[in-house]
Amino acid sequence: MRIRVATTAILAAMALALVSAQTDVSGRWNMTFNTDQGSTSATLVLAQDGESLSGSLISDQGTVEFDGGTVSGNKLTWSIEIDAGGAFLEIAMEGMLDGDKLAGSADFGGYAGGDWTATRAAQ
Repeated sequence: MRIRVATTAILAAMALALVSAQTDVSGRWNMTFNTDQGSTSATLVLAQDGESLSGSLISDQGTVEFDGGTVSGNKLTWSIEIDAGGAFLEIAMEGMLDGDKLAGSADFGGYAGGDWTATRAAQ
């Protein structure tokens, strides 16, 4: 019985390490936002350190940097803060990694929302 429990624990730890090792979102991504106002293209640059996520979002409206995001399995979450005419608006982002593709949703401070997709840019 003890051998089965120990073997199960070892296999579970190996599986968790394998999933963590496979998830690496670091790099440059070509991103498209879809909202009620239409589609917007941007570049998403991500840096991952374990489960910590930071990066920048670059669009024709400028660059917004962020940190404090997380990666858990294939799920990503982060938030950015933008200046909306003197009032700061927090945009909560979440997404899922599937190979070299990301897809998710954005919540514009409860005022609006949308979805987004991104593909890993060629290195």
